Amino acid sequence: MAVNIDKYKALYEYSKDQYNAENERFNRLEDKAVKYLSSITVAVGVYVLLVRWSAHKVIPPSDIVSWFAVISIVVTFLLMVTSWSFIFRSLRLQDLKKMPVGNEITEYFKNNNQAVVYLGLAKKYSDAAKAKESEYNSKLLNVRKGYSEIVLAGWSFVISVLLIFLTIWKG
Repeated sequence: MAVNIDKYKALYEYSKDQYNAENERFNRLEDKAVKYLSSITVAVGVYVLLVRWSAHKVIPPSDIVSWFAVISIVVTFLLMVTSWSFIFRSLRLQDLKKMPVGNEITEYFKNNNQAVVYLGLAKKYSDAAKAKESEYNSKLLNVRKGYSEIVLAGWSFVISVLLIFLTIWKG
């Protein structure tokens, strides 16, 4: 019975395409995390300048509005730090599966027929794609948590700025 090489070649190409698709998804998520990190870093810088500029008028708190302003400053900083933490965790270095190179793969090609090579490489691409998907899901969880914290920090930032200016305006 003749072996249908085209079938194994199609499986190999499909597995390779799936691996490349997972790799692209992973890279897009990594880029998004870096953009979130940049945004929160700029926001923290601006916020620190605002708090530093207004600290002598807000601290020590003298009335209910200034107390809310101080509390909102603390909450905003905590939310920003938490979002930073999640985003940093998503950017941690990870061991990535890659395709074999060197003598091992050369010998594999020499010692096996074309159908076996296609099948073996398809399996390696499939395993690497599954590993990449698992890493992606772990990273995605942290990016989503970081994004949620960024949204909360944004709202807290707005409330805090309003309370700071209200305290300064009253005083």
